[in-house]
Amino acid sequence: MNTYKRVEILQVPFLQAGFNETVELLTRSVTSNAKIQVVTANPEIVMMGRQDPEYMKLLQQAGIITPDGIGIVLASRWIGQPVSERVSGYDLLHGLMKQANRYGWKYMLVGASPSSSDGAALKLKELYPNAVYAGHYSGYFTEEEEPDIVKHIQQEKPQLLFVALGAPRQEKWIARHLPDLPVNIVMGVGGSFDVLSGTVKRAPELFQKLNLEWFYRLVSQPKRWKRQLLLPKFAISVLWNQVLLRRN
Repeated sequence: MNTYKRVEILQVPFLQAGFNETVELLTRSVTSNAKIQVVTANPEIVMMGRQDPEYMKLLQQAGIITPDGIGIVLASRWIGQPVSERVSGYDLLHGLMKQANRYGWKYMLVGASPSSSDGAALKLKELYPNAVYAGHYSGYFTEEEEPDIVKHIQQEKPQLLFVALGAPRQEKWIARHLPDLPVNIVMGVGGSFDVLSGTVKRAPELFQKLNLEWFYRLVSQPKRWKRQLLLPKFAISVLWNQVLLRRN
């Protein structure tokens, strides 16, 4: 990991690596039996960190943070340390599952609604039959049920663990349990199980190419408008931070 540079955006250190490089890096991590928490962070997550010191500390301690959002890519350009491309959680999940299919890695899923969790598990088994499915749990577990989930993960020892509890809950859940989990890569994947199961449609390819997935989600899920207000706040914060750095 030390061979890859990082760019710090509002105190959050992002990996300066493209999609293929990131998959390659994480593949090496599995083969060397390393343990890494992966955060796929967009501007919303960065702003959550600025509002929650505990969450910011967690982000800063994560093994890898990928630039999941065109806002992060643009911000890196504004500060003169550009990342080459967006590396989304959904795409990275598939990139890692392709490697799991190739090498016979074991994987588990935690999070989302029961229907999305079930649907995502079925879809991944269909798409990647050579990867070893080790179980899944919806995110609707109680505090009393949580130790059983952790125990199951400990028994299965999967190379990949995908957690879809939404930010910041998923990152906090991962950080809390990571020391006790015999896994290689644990990644928060937000709404990826909803997309995998078909519960939620991903933005059409044209919107993806134009970096307008955020707009598609806003139009298709109007209740997200409050979250989208963080985007201009993020842009203003990055630009103002640059002004202060230049003054100093």
